[in-house]
Amino acid sequence: MTAPFQAAAIIVFAVAALYAFWRARFGYPARNIPGVLTYHKVVDFEFGGTWISPRRFERQIRAMIDSGYRFIDERTFLETIEGKRPAGEKEILLTFDDGYDCIAENAAPVLDRLSVPSLVFLVSGFAGEENSWELGLPGRKARHMDWDTVRKLASGNVSFGSHCESHRPLTGMNREKALGEMVRSKEEIELRTGTEVLSLSYPFGRVDPETASLASQAGYRAAFTLYPGGAASETDIYRLRREGVWVIDTPATIKVKLSRSGLFWLEDIKGRMINAVADLTPILKKK
Repeated sequence: MTAPFQAAAIIVFAVAALYAFWRARFGYPARNIPGVLTYHKVVDFEFGGTWISPRRFERQIRAMIDSGYRFIDERTFLETIEGKRPAGEKEILLTFDDGYDCIAENAAPVLDRLSVPSLVFLVSGFAGEENSWELGLPGRKARHMDWDTVRKLASGNVSFGSHCESHRPLTGMNREKALGEMVRSKEEIELRTGTEVLSLSYPFGRVDPETASLASQAGYRAAFTLYPGGAASETDIYRLRREGVWVIDTPATIKVKLSRSGLFWLEDIKGRMINAVADLTPILKKK
């Protein structure tokens, strides 16, 4: 056996083993509910992986529309997962975590032009302020929308959910503190916008069964993470899956993420690895 053939055989075996592990541990998500995309920042540049430039963002959204995908709003999505309406083909819910000012400045105008609805998850205790949980790399300090901006967007095609009050991981808190974070954030956003807050996004995507139970107790109709543990084919309304969009993504990789078939498994592994790195932030920041 020649060396190139041996190397190829080893690579094939490794890929097959990785796929077998992934298929047994996670597997393909259900395809009978709309896909969900998650962005964080739309800026020209920063050190990190959770941003994308305004030009690339618009190109990605247009590519989805041109490929036959249809963006739906939060209420339509919730009605679908609650079984009140059948899922349409190629439906997508577009979400943004953290509620940064750059979303109002760089993403909202694009979405307005294209008549695309979105759901923005706000950290209620940081309205109008810079975040405090990201690593201190150059250019990483980002300001959140103030309440005037939130109200302006809420009068259009944007709905708002909760990303809790302080962005601290809920799984590291006792029940009373975690529930308080969820309840206070929901109430504050409702007070400021005059609209009901229906959905929650867990900070850092961290959720366990007890935290999911608290989300229901706090009055949310649904709650989102990024990459849930366990079998992906099982849909839990308080641990809903989303596909993270990162700086390295293209329209082609986003389509693979939304396909939930074929090479989806590679995108899932990539996303879980990136999210695992981001999950180290609270540890490095000693939160």
